Amino acid sequence: MKYLLLSIASLMLFSACSDDTVSYTSDYTTFVYTVNPADWVELENGEGLYYDVSAPEINYGVLDNGYFITYMNIGTQQDPIYYELPQTLVKTDDDGITYSEEFYPSYSKDLVRIEFYDTHPVTKFEPNRSYIFRTVVVSEPYILSRIKSKEIGTDYNSIMNALESYDIQKNEVILD
Repeated sequence: MKYLLLSIASLMLFSACSDDTVSYTSDYTTFVYTVNPADWVELENGEGLYYDVSAPEINYGVLDNGYFITYMNIGTQQDPIYYELPQTLVKTDDDGITYSEEFYPSYSKDLVRIEFYDTHPVTKFEPNRSYIFRTVVVSEPYILSRIKSKEIGTDYNSIMNALESYDIQKNEVILD
């Protein structure tokens, strides 16, 4: 009898809810930050540089179930062009030696780290200009499953279009 009453009460509760009132909120966060030449810190092993971004939105639940992607803006602030990290910029010095500058992101609780490595065989160059980055943290399950199944590409426009098309709440943090 107890189960019958519980079943009837549950049925009445669910039938009272219409499709219009059933909803959930999901979100994503973007962090926009500029790293100036003086902001880089030498890695403990001396092989590269790093810059840390405080990101309290990245908790253990997001680390376990979320999706993170960091982009470098190679355009301007007014007309951004975002490329996904890791990113390798190929350069040639005044003596004709070709080398690369490499940028790698990593994520941990409360933190996004960007690492910079220079591969010049003779002289180690440090960044001589400012770089603008955008890290996107996605926790929306439907979008996550579509990214993992490759229905949504990981380029910036594909991610943003998917998030905006499902009207997912945006939280943007400008750190400049």
